Parts: sequence; C-alpha cells; structure tokens
Amino acid sequence: MYRGRFGEKRASLASSLNSSPRLAGPATVKLLVGPENQEFIVPTRILASCSYFRQRIDTARIEFEKGQPYLLIAMEDQCPDMFELFAYWMNERKNFDRYIDAAEANLSCKRLHWDLVNLHLFAAQIDLPALQDCAMDAIQDVYLRCNWDINPKLINHVYKSCDPQESCRLRKWIVAMTAWTLGGVVTNEMSKAIQRLFDQCPDFWAEYHSHTRKMAQTGLEGHFKNPQLRLPSNNLRNEERQFGFRQCSFHTHRSTVGQGRCPHAASFSPLVPSPYTDGYVESDSDRGESRFGSRVVSPSSDTIPESDLETF
Repeated sequence: MYRGRFGEKRASLASSLNSSPRLAGPATVKLLVGPENQEFIVPTRILASCSYFRQRIDTARIEFEKGQPYLLIAMEDQCPDMFELFAYWMNERKNFDRYIDAAEANLSCKRLHWDLVNLHLFAAQIDLPALQDCAMDAIQDVYLRCNWDINPKLINHVYKSCDPQESCRLRKWIVAMTAWTLGGVVTNEMSKAIQRLFDQCPDFWAEYHSHTRKMAQTGLEGHFKNPQLRLPSNNLRNEERQFGFRQCSFHTHRSTVGQGRCPHAASFSPLVPSPYTDGYVESDSDRGESRFGSRVVSPSSDTIPESDLETF
C-alpha cells in the first residue's frame, strides 16, 4: 500500500474500502516526499480522514499511470523516513512496536528516535492528536528499551527550534526525563550540558522548576519516578505511580481524562477512519498489558491550562 520497511497490504483493509462510500475522483494518492521525491501510495479515503490532507486532496492534480488515475501531492520539505511512519499509522492505526523491534535489531534506534520526534511534531502541525500520542508512547518505549538518559540535543532542538504549543507534550516529557536523569547517577559532562540549557532556555528552566516543586509537594521521588515507564491506568492511588507515570500523562487529552480510562483503551477498528475522529488501535501482539506498558492513545484537544502543569 505504501513503500517502506512494512508496506504489506491487508486484504481486510481493501475489503473495507471497497464496501465503504467512495470519494469522488481517483481512489489513490501518490505523495512525493523529500528532496528526492520518494513515493508513497495511500488510499484517498484514508488520507482524507485528516483535514489537512483533505484540503490538499481537493486541490491536487490528477495524473495517470498505466491508464489508472491518481492524485499527486508533493511534500518536499518532509523527511521520507518520518513520512513512512505516518503512512503506516494512517493505514494501520497501530503502535510502532514493529519499527522499534527492527531498529533495536539493526542498531538504528537513534535514527528512529528522531523520526518519532519529527512525527510527533508533524502530527501536531496537521492536527492529528491520536498520532501525537502514539508517537509520544513510542518515544518513551525507545528510551526504555535503550535505557537512555535525556538527550541534551533533543532539549536543545525542542526548546530552541520548535513551536511551544506544537511541542508542549514533548516538553512535559523532556522536563520529567530531565528530573529523573539528574536525580540519578549522572556524569559531570551531562550535568554541565543540562545546566547550559537551563541558562540558554528560560522556559526549560521554569518548567523544570515547576515540575520538581510539584513532585516535592506530592512526596514522590524524582530519581525513582521514571518517565519512560507508562502505567496501564490513570489511577492516582496506584502504588506504581512511585516508579512510572500515568497512562495518559503525556497524551493530548491529559487535561480532560483525569483518573478516567484512556479514551482509546478499547480497540477501535483501524479500517474505518473518520474525517472527524482519529481512531487508534493496539497492535495484534499487545492485547495483554504489561506491568508498565499500556499502548493506547487519544484524539482530544491539545489545550493545556496552567492548572494542568503536573503530569504525575
């Protein structure tokens, strides 16, 4: 369905598309991504479930290949590796475990990490909150699998180059990771790098100070509470909160879900995307929840009031 490491086409998806109302015009969109115009083929109906692409589809030109029409959209400023993740999620509505598994096997987790960061920011730009949350979960999982401390290059990029609103969930996780990193055994080089970033990025320092103050108020220990660990619920009384963060702590619906169930804890069909909601479903291998590993996301508002600064 699209070209990349995991590009198989599902018969069930094709069946669903054939039985659903069709959009006027060609059934597929060819997207030319990056400076070398890498091709991705996505069904028009799936791509149109995102309002950003629905607008692009309305103005896309029609071309023909072997007598078959398709819509053509160019995205020269996007990274093909990041866009492969986007196309996979749009088609499958699953998490990125298979990509993490592959990256771990071929020692490319650092590259995948940056692709996921860019995907999270891209999802914010085109208003796909569910994809933001899925990418955020995957970033946590990569750090957990690799046992990484916070990356100063990530802090520098997010606080100096990214829009604060688009990166707000990523910022909250960075701050929590920084507190956890500094609370443990840290090298002198890492400590100095973070201190320089505190000096250079006033927002980073202010958000870190707010986070650590609220951690102290709740009696939680920063060096025990690992932001890589995603608990399987949002229950404030859960004893595991001492060691990890609630299921939706870094999701876009954090300010509205409270202690309730993640809006996408139940499986959604990935085969019937709506233009108005962004469904996300667990992978086939993730039906059972690990102690810390729920992998669900949500489509909600990204508005974060001042009263919602804590994420514990």
